[in-house]
Amino acid sequence: MTRRELLFLPAALSGVGRAVAASEPQSVSFPLEAIPGAVTPAELFFVRNHFAEPEISLSSWRLRVEGRVERPFEWTISDLLEAPKKRLEAVLECAGNPAGGQAVSNGVWEGVPLGYVLDQAKPRQEAVSVLLQGADQGELLAGAPSLPYCQVIPLSKCAAGESLLAYRLNGGSLPRRNGFPARALIPEWYGMDSVKWLTRIVVLGPSDQDTPFHSSGIARLYNKVWKTPAGERLERLSEIAVKSVIAWPNALADEPALLPEGIHYVWGFAWTGSSVIRGVELSTDGGKTWTAAQLESAPQRSSWVRWSCLWRASAGEYILMSRASDLAGNRQPLARDPTRVDAYELNWCAPLRCVVS
Repeated sequence: MTRRELLFLPAALSGVGRAVAASEPQSVSFPLEAIPGAVTPAELFFVRNHFAEPEISLSSWRLRVEGRVERPFEWTISDLLEAPKKRLEAVLECAGNPAGGQAVSNGVWEGVPLGYVLDQAKPRQEAVSVLLQGADQGELLAGAPSLPYCQVIPLSKCAAGESLLAYRLNGGSLPRRNGFPARALIPEWYGMDSVKWLTRIVVLGPSDQDTPFHSSGIARLYNKVWKTPAGERLERLSEIAVKSVIAWPNALADEPALLPEGIHYVWGFAWTGSSVIRGVELSTDGGKTWTAAQLESAPQRSSWVRWSCLWRASAGEYILMSRASDLAGNRQPLARDPTRVDAYELNWCAPLRCVVS
């Protein structure tokens, strides 16, 4: 074991000790109001797994890079740790995160730029996309074969400067449930493309269709679907839609938040895809009128920004909503597009009922 691996080992072992591998797929979220600043603590990161967590050790982990490349190769943990690294703050959101939902987190990631990994393999001229494959495996759809989880990403996105082969989160090793020992991080796109427990990268040409991506059935998931007079129109889900949420006050299930009269510090988070958040507004009357909220830090690409607004509340019933906009001109809608029939990209302004007395 190399010196770098020895330095990596204590943090990795501590993460494994806290989280025993789950035998079933996990779906875990945490209250956003528990986040003390702008970075989500590792123990509060949301989890969405398609299959059970795989058992992976530092000594057995390998990353194979192959396909339409001139120089296929295989990396060990030592190779990973000796490669150039980059640090990036970025948000991850589940594609099916409800409006106002908590399946979203923001962290400080460290890892090797995916572009660097691909450069070492030298993609051929015909290369257009990249298959990212994890170590987790199962039956995605009824009747489908048991195959590893994977996604296919455009080569240009994988080679972009923000995309990482990440192995650290918030200064420590990745927790097991978040992809230990290494995962893909595709910032500004929904989380299903940031494949966890990454073990294989396959560079594909335009005619390469016989892959686990198609055989497993995942090509039929994560599509935006519109119902039109001419029939259904599909488009592959990718970039995160502009969105904001209210972290406090919060309400349980269908019950309203109960607050005393007085001045309240309403706050939450806002994020978008490849643009930058321009501003956030707060409404206390269900979207009839809006007040500009304060952004508590300078908005940055790829990460979320914390916002707040002081609200002088008198006795009565209220419907709170937040609305974000970005520099590309995108703004949260007040309602779902009625022609959309899929269950993704749920970014409309979520109403939060409050009773003040």
